[in-house]
Amino acid sequence: MNVKIIIAIISALFIFNSSALQAVQGSDHIKISAYSDKTEVKAGDEIMVKMVITMDDYWYTYGMVEIIGDEGIGPMPSEITMQPADVFELPTHIFAQKPYIKYDEGFEFDIEIYKTKYEFYVPVKIKKDANLAEIGAKAVFFVQLCDTIRCLPGEDYSGLISAETITFSDSDITDFVKVNATYSEDGFPSYTYDEGVDRNFERADKKTPEKNQTESSEIIDQKKKEGIFSYIWFSMLMGAVSLLTPCVFPMIPITVSFFTKRAEKSKGTGLRDSLVYSLGIILTFTMIGFMVSIFFGPTGISQLATNGWVNLAIAAIFVIFALNLFGAFEIQIPPSLLNLLNKKSTGDGIGSVLMMGLVFSLTSFTCTVPFVGSSLISVSSGEWFYPILGMLGFSAVFAAPFFLLALFPSFMTKLPKSGGWMNNVKVVMGFVEIAAAIKFFSNADLFWSFELIPKDVFISIWLICGILIVAYILGWYRLPHDSQVDSVGSVRIIFALVFGTITIWLGTGLLGKPLGELDAFLPPKEYGVNAAAFSMSGVSSSNVEEYWFKDYDLAIAKAKEEDKPLFIDFTGWQCTNCRWMETNMFPRAPIHSLMQNMIKVKLYTDSRNPTDLANREMQRETFGSIELPLYVILSPDENMIASKGFTRDESEFIEFLKKASN
Repeated sequence: MNVKIIIAIISALFIFNSSALQAVQGSDHIKISAYSDKTEVKAGDEIMVKMVITMDDYWYTYGMVEIIGDEGIGPMPSEITMQPADVFELPTHIFAQKPYIKYDEGFEFDIEIYKTKYEFYVPVKIKKDANLAEIGAKAVFFVQLCDTIRCLPGEDYSGLISAETITFSDSDITDFVKVNATYSEDGFPSYTYDEGVDRNFERADKKTPEKNQTESSEIIDQKKKEGIFSYIWFSMLMGAVSLLTPCVFPMIPITVSFFTKRAEKSKGTGLRDSLVYSLGIILTFTMIGFMVSIFFGPTGISQLATNGWVNLAIAAIFVIFALNLFGAFEIQIPPSLLNLLNKKSTGDGIGSVLMMGLVFSLTSFTCTVPFVGSSLISVSSGEWFYPILGMLGFSAVFAAPFFLLALFPSFMTKLPKSGGWMNNVKVVMGFVEIAAAIKFFSNADLFWSFELIPKDVFISIWLICGILIVAYILGWYRLPHDSQVDSVGSVRIIFALVFGTITIWLGTGLLGKPLGELDAFLPPKEYGVNAAAFSMSGVSSSNVEEYWFKDYDLAIAKAKEEDKPLFIDFTGWQCTNCRWMETNMFPRAPIHSLMQNMIKVKLYTDSRNPTDLANREMQRETFGSIELPLYVILSPDENMIASKGFTRDESEFIEFLKKASN
């Protein structure tokens, strides 16, 4: 696989992901209805046209009056006209429902928006006699539609003026504001509010525009103030700490198995391949991460890593590598396909090695967000020097152990009589890669909410892999390239006991027993559970002692009612660090006791459903963070008390929870 192919694959993934983000038909999310107080009109008449704008939940458009920030930019104002132009004059004023005020993360100031359902009354003069219904007269709303993660290009959306007439009276516009319109020589409108209009409109976000700063962001900002060397050292330290997160562990056997196969096929390239692999990790984190952040925002790389198609592609790569380790390419696949797959997965070129670096970075990204996510937010806001510096330091340390792991197989091949036992190692590693592929198939399932791989199915597949490994080690079956096992030696028995013990331990997971570190890789326990396990009020009731709200508004209302602090768990369906905290930290007695004194809400942010998208926007706009997990304690009046990210330190997490009662 040469570099050109790698670039093509990466570009295809970005294009596909961007299409999921932006190739959306605005007409699917907005509807325009229009009515007039008469349909049979004559030249010189002035009629009143009522426009009703209906938008889907979580979609909005900007107000009509232009707002410009200090940098000379601002949102695109909405415009209203009537067509055909030879029948209607341009309206000189419009009566509009009051817009909402919303703090915009991109512009970094308050803007005015219309959302959900809005009405406008437009007085307009007639140029010539006509029947509006017969000529297909319509009201046109030029707007830029936005949702929680994207804004579509400005476009005209229109609605035919109904043949059904309305009766208009001044009482219909009592609570409306008057917007005056003037026009340039080219006919483009400019809107201003009528004198005396109070622009202190109701807030849509119900929050102050000041952004709360999370613990991670505070530490990073402090290191920047201390100077370049302090920041570089901190970024390298964060890279070392990130090596202890659950996302990294599966890549250890995968790295060894991949380079074991290459070491067997390509002698003398171990050092080169190890350097290229490390370089692929560094470039993915630094350069590709920044490119995606610039074009798609700070959540772009996270969305790429959790995208269902991307996860299917990664799973397919692991399955291909596993089949290659099994020797399947030499026995069952047609020669033409065999040559192609074998060349791409184990060729002498550096393309497949760079691909593995990309795969490694994507699989581990969700566990590195506390530092990496803050850097990508800085990039999307225009900063570049410190983020690039930090990401280079972070990714270099993060890649260093995998440089050694990639180099290790080349030394193994120099051991005497490596053929037989090396083939056994490859087969076992092949099963490990199949088990890893299930994780990515599960991620795709979680992304689309198919519920095909809930927790028990996931564990069952791993159990089968474990049983097959034990049977293989004991010589109960052979693959085509294996030598005959005449007797089972002590080494085979030891490894069979190790894998057999792991397999039995996995089986306890089906009985509801905790699996420790491995719980981090499983789907959430509520995923795929019968809907009856959750109440209609948005409260998880799967455990009588545990109540987790699923809706922020319901949770904060409960917190205010009981005058208790609110514990927010920003989590993700595919987030391994989140699963680790839920299964290994939350159940501990002192932590469980402290959490019982708070109202708890769990907000998922990593799927494409509207609720998760809204949760993601809330996290980013209110707390300036995209890291998962993120735990926030709010007072009943919605002031932030404290925040915390992923940690393995129980005492540290207890101190964080205790701040709720201070």
